[in-house]
Amino acid sequence: MSRQNATSSGVKLKRELRLIDLYFAGLTAVIGSGWIFGSLETASVAGPAAILSWLFGGIFILIIALVWAEVGTSIPVAGGAVRYAKYSHGGLAASIISWSVILTYIAVPAAEAVAVVEVLQGALSLYGITSVTLCSSGFPTAEGLGVALALSALFFFINYIGISALRASNFAITSWKLIIPSLTVIAILIVGVPRFASNFTTPSFAPYGFLPVFSAIPATGVAFAYLGFRQPIEMAAEAKMPGRDIWRAILAVVGTSIILYTMLQVVFIGGFTWNSSAFGTTGVSPGNWSALSTSPYPPIYSFPFFYEVAGLGLGVLAIVLAIDGVVSPSGTLSQYMASTARVLYGTSKEGFLSDKFFEVHGKYRVPVWGLIATMIVTIVLLVMAFAGTLVSSVGGAWSALVSIITTTGVFSYIIGSVFLPVSRKYAPDLPRPFKLPAYQAFSLAAFVISALLVYWGAGALIAPPSDPYGGYILIAVMLAGALTYLTYKDKKPCDLKSGLWVVAFLIFTGVLVALGCYGFGIIPSSPLPFAWIIDIIAAIGFYFWAINSAVPECHVKVNIDKGIEASKNESE
Repeated sequence: MSRQNATSSGVKLKRELRLIDLYFAGLTAVIGSGWIFGSLETASVAGPAAILSWLFGGIFILIIALVWAEVGTSIPVAGGAVRYAKYSHGGLAASIISWSVILTYIAVPAAEAVAVVEVLQGALSLYGITSVTLCSSGFPTAEGLGVALALSALFFFINYIGISALRASNFAITSWKLIIPSLTVIAILIVGVPRFASNFTTPSFAPYGFLPVFSAIPATGVAFAYLGFRQPIEMAAEAKMPGRDIWRAILAVVGTSIILYTMLQVVFIGGFTWNSSAFGTTGVSPGNWSALSTSPYPPIYSFPFFYEVAGLGLGVLAIVLAIDGVVSPSGTLSQYMASTARVLYGTSKEGFLSDKFFEVHGKYRVPVWGLIATMIVTIVLLVMAFAGTLVSSVGGAWSALVSIITTTGVFSYIIGSVFLPVSRKYAPDLPRPFKLPAYQAFSLAAFVISALLVYWGAGALIAPPSDPYGGYILIAVMLAGALTYLTYKDKKPCDLKSGLWVVAFLIFTGVLVALGCYGFGIIPSSPLPFAWIIDIIAAIGFYFWAINSAVPECHVKVNIDKGIEASKNESE
């Protein structure tokens, strides 16, 4: 049976996801550990100007999301991000992009499991329970590792028994996850912000300047939190009405998340007082924002909003947040475990992974081997977190995983930016339920934004106290995706020419990180961030290189036709 016509097991995915299901799939991915830790981490880097980080980060992601809204609805296939690269730029580009997508998705469940352990430790500490230690200095203990593994196993089981179980759990969990942060915003706005409004100018609105406003976006959980917008695309093959619903779900997810996260940052800044045991800020002097995430970590670091509402005397809400500290990351863990399996499914379908990942369970109709692989990698990453080998410039294991996920994730976004103009040129008659106006401008902007986020994210992995080689290792691992091309059976003579820009882009980014302020500082960062300017100019060049190096028109048309056929035949 042809790969283009069905799964290798002959069992098809099931089209049963409605608009609300796609919206909740994205929202449950967005509202995870990012809302629990992101506000503190971002404030520790940018001070009160962290509010701008969420606004600018949201605008950046919205531009990228608009591009993907057209791409994802034109060819709604499972694991779409992996497959569009092959359609427009051949096997070599697709091998590297697909590898980066896999690295992104497969690391999220571990990050969310670490988050659960950390917030539980914060709750235990506040309530004076010292007999159990789940997390220490941002890293899970042996007991914490056990909790994280058990939680991962639970959601592996929920995903294993099928999309209906996932949909049911998502509806309940996401409803909770949307309500609780909203209640937190309202409560702190009423009780906290009027009391501590001076925090917004202590010692100034932007105590570390405005450059950290942008560099914080990939390093502190901003971009990580927004990444969930692509979930409806990855599950497009299971949407009832993909043309109508996917783009609406994407834009609804992005709009909701920008409003929610910006307000969470506002109330975090105005919701605590300095050097207070009640608020978990003992030893942190007024205006010393960086001390909020610097070892030895103050108690508030482990569960920021929990300590704030407890310090404000909102005891009932504190208990609810303790519960939410498990529910929110757990929902995201579950959703990404599902999406990762679909990404592996799509990668296998295009020939870059074993046929095993293309098999769908006969009874439960899920890509079972993708789920198993995701669970195995989650276990490995959790053990690494326990061993203390994951650390970033901002803090412990969660921050390190976030930087890795963001860097690989936004890199994979660049393919949407180049696929859109290529498909408009070579397949002008392709049905487009959502047609983006001024698509050339949006595509170029999305590409440049992605390039900057990759540069900032890789830099965060080499800045102290990170491993000084962490960012370079990550770029090398991303480049290693090219090795999967060696086993690719459908090689074309044009693959090398069409995919060379991807290799050059990653190498250039690694060199720029080394020469800029994150590395040896050869490129000055004052009076202007010259490395950023160089990156923007280079990104524009890479964009036009990519557009003009697409596979021949005949190949693009054939590949798009195969994609359309696959979108019809993989599901029922």
